[in-house]
Amino acid sequence: MPVPAVAAPLRLDALDPVFDRLAADVRGGRVPVAALAIGDALGNSRSATFTGPGEPAVAADGLFFLASVTKAIFATAMMQLVEDAKLSLDRPIAEWIPEFTGGGKDAVTLRHLLTHTAGLVDVAPEVLRRTRPSSARMTQLAISTPLESSPGTRWHYCSSSFYLLAEICRRTTGITGNEFLRTRLLEPLAMHDTTYDPRASRRPIVPVRGVGAENRIKRFLLLRYMASIAHPGGGLFATLDDVMRFGTALLQPKRHGDRWLPVSTETFATMAEDHVDGLPGRYDGEERPVHHGLGWAKPTMMKAVPGSARVVDHGGATGSRLWVDPDAGLVFVYFANQWDADRGPEYAALRATYELLG
Repeated sequence: MPVPAVAAPLRLDALDPVFDRLAADVRGGRVPVAALAIGDALGNSRSATFTGPGEPAVAADGLFFLASVTKAIFATAMMQLVEDAKLSLDRPIAEWIPEFTGGGKDAVTLRHLLTHTAGLVDVAPEVLRRTRPSSARMTQLAISTPLESSPGTRWHYCSSSFYLLAEICRRTTGITGNEFLRTRLLEPLAMHDTTYDPRASRRPIVPVRGVGAENRIKRFLLLRYMASIAHPGGGLFATLDDVMRFGTALLQPKRHGDRWLPVSTETFATMAEDHVDGLPGRYDGEERPVHHGLGWAKPTMMKAVPGSARVVDHGGATGSRLWVDPDAGLVFVYFANQWDADRGPEYAALRATYELLG
């Protein structure tokens, strides 16, 4: 397969208005901190961090909590197994997890898990806070909990689906999903600072505001628990540079031995297709037809945002965002590190970026 053509190199000096606009939003108190990186398929990128009045400085090489942006990264690793012909998108997952059966579960496929259309429901937040279930317990709950709806009939966002994906990975490869992700994707892409356990890193951890873990002891206990469960759908920490490196690699995959890294252009194009086709679902707080790719959202099909029809993105509850536009050759990475952050500054920066791209 030939290496795909790319858009013209990004003019980094032309991005001043985007970064100036975001700096003004932070100074004005819209968000307490913000970090932004903008790059292209050729590896050109520019990044900066901003802190509001009275806020401690945020290190440009700090570790940010990706939250659900983890899903897009883990889903890409799972698609490597599809490329290896070890998994199939449309075979029942009961072939790999035989105990996942009954009540319509026999019809759930890998495609359903990757598009949030399996009918699964998440573990209630109060259960997580009260009992702090282990990774094994979360996996068991995902296997045993009855479906809420028939597979393929409704879009329902479900992080627990990724515990099933990790279990399929473990039973297929003989190693944990965490280890598979590290050896097959993170290390080959030189994403050395991306981790489920930031405590062992030499990089500073940027604290997430608004989660009730402002003091050091609570933060340590929370980080220890998160490291122990290595949530495949929401547990990664990473630097701006690492996430940018991942986005760039999707636009310009490279050969790594006998494989494409992270996945081939054809596989990424398949992930970026709309696999949901307007199924009903609750998206951004309202009931509406939903469009979704394999592990990725399809924002330009559902919102008044710029970008091509091939845009994929994923956000996280901490104000994180990874946006990839193959037609524009654009990678946009944003962190606010604030639970339920105001999305206004993020989308203002995104729109300003497209205005400059013309």
